[in-house]
Amino acid sequence: MERLPQRCDGEAPATEQPGRRRTGPPGTSLQPPRHLQEPRIAAELKRGDFSRWQQGRGYCVQEEFIAGEPARIFLFRISERWHVGYKTLSDYFVYHDTPGLLCSRIYWHHVVGRLDTFRTSDTGVRVTFHPLDVTGRRAAFDAISSTTPIVHPFATHDESGLEETSPPDGWPVTEERADSLNVAEEHLRRYTRDLFGPLLSDATESITAYDPACSTGHFLADFAGINPARIRTVGQDLSREMVDYAARRLDEVHVGDAFDPAPAPGTVDVLFCRFLNSEVVSTRRAREILPRLVATVRDGGTVVLLGHSPVLLDVFDLENVGLRVAQTTARQDDYVFQYYVCHKAA
Repeated sequence: MERLPQRCDGEAPATEQPGRRRTGPPGTSLQPPRHLQEPRIAAELKRGDFSRWQQGRGYCVQEEFIAGEPARIFLFRISERWHVGYKTLSDYFVYHDTPGLLCSRIYWHHVVGRLDTFRTSDTGVRVTFHPLDVTGRRAAFDAISSTTPIVHPFATHDESGLEETSPPDGWPVTEERADSLNVAEEHLRRYTRDLFGPLLSDATESITAYDPACSTGHFLADFAGINPARIRTVGQDLSREMVDYAARRLDEVHVGDAFDPAPAPGTVDVLFCRFLNSEVVSTRRAREILPRLVATVRDGGTVVLLGHSPVLLDVFDLENVGLRVAQTTARQDDYVFQYYVCHKAA
């Protein structure tokens, strides 16, 4: 069946309507009614209508930790001023049943204004802000550079009140699910090729690339296409099904928790962390896993953090494990997204 064009900016495909929420493979929980409002939220953001957040003279975004999506809220700083943004849910999720609420892409209309205050409670988060007009919002968005960290400070929680994470044994895989995941990360693969292609396409020495949560293996295999003769791929995943699927396209693949990485210390040239993210692991677990993964990287090697959902680690965390952060944000087409590029100190 022909696939409809995919977007992540809240613009509905012409022949589709928002459907059901999937928190897992097809056949699981139904989408709450609020997700049916997603195109309306996007349209309001584009025209600068913030009336849904107006309270008296001020403006206030509130999201509950369990029933809401607090990871929609992001912050960034331009010229010593903090700005607030509010992401619309991924169209891959709203229209195409792809697991995961958020897409990594951020558009100009997701910027809403300048931060005033924020406060958390037992049940959720409240962020107050001063709205900017369209010109001001576009200017703030355009000022985001490759070294402007975009921070999602609030994680979504499960019904027990803990940060939402993946199943203990990872996610199952079907051809349909693999296809959906493959489509949803196209912009990440394209940016990665564009970034590393000029650096590695003419390499004459062997390069080991390691993905400790390799999923279907498509991402790492695509990276290896930059220089197939020299780039050796090593994958690892919690899910036995994912590992079996990825084995078709990777040189080496292992079943296991990333806390116990398969490669020996100092043997990896490029490490891709695509799972230290909201809805995959908890913030505490991400901080525990990071130094163990960095230990596999050779001195002078490269560590990249990216993903569909928000990265849980900050520059502070990365520098504290001996990494030099060269980039925090990618810009491509008409959007930006988190894409950390770090180098391990010699």
